[in-house]
Amino acid sequence: MASIRKNPQAGTKNWFAAFRGADGQRKCKSTGTTDRQLASRLALEWEKLAKLGRQGSLTETQARKVVAEIVEEATGTPLQFASAAEYLTEWLKGKDGSIELASLRKYSQAVKEFIESLGDRARLPLAAITSADVTAFRDKSTVLGRTPGTIKGLLKPIRAAFQDACDPGMIPHNPCDAVPTLKDKEKQSKQLFTPEQIKTLLDAADDELSGLILFGYFTGMRLQDIAHLTWENVDLEARGVWCIERKKQKYHSWELHPDLYRWIKNRGQGLPKAFLLPGIKGMSQGHLSRSFTRFMARAGVVGSLIRKKKGEAGRNLNGLTFHSLRHTFISQLDSQGVPEDLRVKVIGHASVQVHRGYVHHADDRTRGIIAAIPGIL
Repeated sequence: MASIRKNPQAGTKNWFAAFRGADGQRKCKSTGTTDRQLASRLALEWEKLAKLGRQGSLTETQARKVVAEIVEEATGTPLQFASAAEYLTEWLKGKDGSIELASLRKYSQAVKEFIESLGDRARLPLAAITSADVTAFRDKSTVLGRTPGTIKGLLKPIRAAFQDACDPGMIPHNPCDAVPTLKDKEKQSKQLFTPEQIKTLLDAADDELSGLILFGYFTGMRLQDIAHLTWENVDLEARGVWCIERKKQKYHSWELHPDLYRWIKNRGQGLPKAFLLPGIKGMSQGHLSRSFTRFMARAGVVGSLIRKKKGEAGRNLNGLTFHSLRHTFISQLDSQGVPEDLRVKVIGHASVQVHRGYVHHADDRTRGIIAAIPGIL
């Protein structure tokens, strides 16, 4: 029969439970409480579970039920044992409204694929998920042909979800911490647009596409930030444009280049809440990016293939995309001798390290070498 007693030698006021364990031996274990009634309940339940264990009939469900009942009796709050799938699904619901819609879509895809990767293990408690499960998900994504950068993006919300459970003590550690990030051995820099290529694109573009190109080329703004510009974001008198950047949710402003200023002024002044590019605003980031790539192909402006598709989830990567305009803008500033600290401020990069990944230095020593090759026409 289970019993409780004090143990003066232990140097604590907590009650100790004495009961016969699952191995048949007499056990003496601290209940961790000074509440006599709760300590007695713990002693009885521990003995009950131990008896079931000796009989070989103890199940995980029974153990959870007993622990939950004890915690509820002690704290007045029911203890929830969510499965990994349940926790991740609820965590994702909690992100709705707190992050950008585009980010929520990426988070949803990552969580969905991770749960599918877990298979039957998704029904286990969250604490049962290990680094091996995360590694298996990472490796499966690699086999599908995804790049290390894409896989890193998929793991980002999974890591965050586990960390949100780890911080309050729901789980002892984050299993993602033991999974190393893959190195991209084939990573290559974006190519830059030449002025001639920009002129070719502008000749083939309609008015709104021309505005999109000019904004990218003369401000380095991101695609979705340009697409969501309204007339109240433009100050023609001050020759400037501003917005709350969707990626960072921070205010940033740019000076208008004379070419961009003339394009905006020629459109006339619209209502403050009206979109500057109404035909473009309704498109998603992916659709806009793909449409621009197809437009470049029709105009005959195509970069080199810097990554070839591997696996069913991989894709070809062209050296010239809309994002190349951002690289081009920053590199133009560099070629004009604008100091690095000012370039970082103009483009709004979070750090110098990030900024340096966008700068493509021109090497004067190579100029004229190709032009010296004899012509054949």
